[in-house]
Amino acid sequence: MKKHTTKKLGLWALGLIVVLAVIFIGTKSIFGPKESINVADVEIKLPAGKTSVKIGSTENAVISALGQPKQIAPYSSQASYKQGTVLNYNGAKFYFVKNKLTNFEITSHKFKVGLAGNRYTTSIGNTTRDLPHLKIQDNAAFLDVKSDDATTDQYLEYDMGENGRVTKILYSDY
Repeated sequence: MKKHTTKKLGLWALGLIVVLAVIFIGTKSIFGPKESINVADVEIKLPAGKTSVKIGSTENAVISALGQPKQIAPYSSQASYKQGTVLNYNGAKFYFVKNKLTNFEITSHKFKVGLAGNRYTTSIGNTTRDLPHLKIQDNAAFLDVKSDDATTDQYLEYDMGENGRVTKILYSDY
């Protein structure tokens, strides 16, 4: 009889360990620092704007949402060796290849970057507390970008000044 009880107790202990491991892994993925995002989640908008733009948006969609840029100029993409267009705003540049938004660089508080599904947006001047669940190392929060089917060759980066405030938001190619 005692052998049977010990075996039963061992199975319960093993089951408890498996349940605790699943809870730990699930909690870490939900509450741990975020290290990657989906390309479809990246949104850019004006602080008072209702319309946001996403990677892949057209030049007209960006101009409609963010207003007329101070300059529209051609550029060469070093990463993909393609010709494109850059929309220059005061404190932001939006890069297009084949009329699709591919990269951006923001250095002004006039623009906000959000991640769909989160209730927060980040702009220049925000503190590290305003970047919940992002791993911050060497004054930067760095996120790999994924699509639904694979990892892309792009990243989203929040650069911080020595005072712990966001100084630049960059979406670019590796």
